[in-house]
This record gives sequence, structure tokens and C-alpha cells, in this order.
Amino acid sequence: MNKWKEISYPSMFVDLADELAELRTFHSKHVYKEGTEKYRGDREHKISMLGILSELIARNYFEESELNIEVAKLVEANPIVGADIIIDELGTKYLIDVKGVKKDSKKLRINYKAHNNPRKKITHYLFIIPLTRSKAKMLWINYDQVSEWKETDSTYTKVYEKEISEINE
Repeated sequence: MNKWKEISYPSMFVDLADELAELRTFHSKHVYKEGTEKYRGDREHKISMLGILSELIARNYFEESELNIEVAKLVEANPIVGADIIIDELGTKYLIDVKGVKKDSKKLRINYKAHNNPRKKITHYLFIIPLTRSKAKMLWINYDQVSEWKETDSTYTKVYEKEISEINE
């Protein structure tokens, strides 16, 4: 499905994501430290918050859809290499990496090294754009499709990139 879908979620997820982002930021200081390509500077809290909020929104959506899901921890000492959400329906497993996207973003981005990491088993990316405190839009992208996106250098590292306007609205 390469079509955006609007969904609702509990507004309390915003405050919960903010609190959990403090914990995630604290636990990952050794990974995202200055001088490394993973360093996020002053943006660390906001990036973590967007990621956590997006994962909460995705979890909520799949729970409401009554799908059989497994989820990764939201806060861990080290970043998790693997799926954020695993859906197992009728013998088919969907290994999903959830990606939060800022509301004003013009592009979707996937880290080049993470995408090509043989240890990271992913079948789909699920992009979530929070629009308000209770509305978001989401988009499924097949893992293989991302490999066809433009490769470019972002602020700190190489990424796959796709203009949002190029995707079916």
C-alpha cells in the first residue's frame, strides 16, 4: 500500500512520548555522543519523542485492528537492531520498522547503513506523520522499494530519500 491513511490516536500519547523520550535520551547518551555520525545534538530529545510517539501510534492502530503483534521495547540501553513491530497473521510475518516524520517534512528518509545492515530483518517501513495531538497519517513501504530511492548525504550520514510529493496522496 503506497497510499497515506489518516488515523486517530489518544492525545495522551504526546505527553507519554515526551516523558519516555527523557528516559531514552538518558539511556542512549553513550551511543549518540558528540563526534560520532549518530550524534544528534540539541535535537536528540525531539527526535526520540517523535520516534516513540510514532511507535505508540502504530501499536495503537494495530491493537485496534485486532492484529496479533509483538513489539520491541520503547526504552532500552542500546538501540534495537530489528523490527519495532512484528505482525503474525495467517502464517505471514511482517517485520515493521516504524519511522516518525515531522509534520512539515518534504522527504522520507531511511538511514543507508541501517537499511543495508544484514542483522536488521525488516519487511516493511511504516512512516507516521503526527498531524495534531490526536490525528496522524501513515504509509506502508515495502523494504525493497526503499533500495530504489535516491541515495544522498544528510546532515550526518548517507540516507535513502524520497520526496513525499512523489508518493500517492
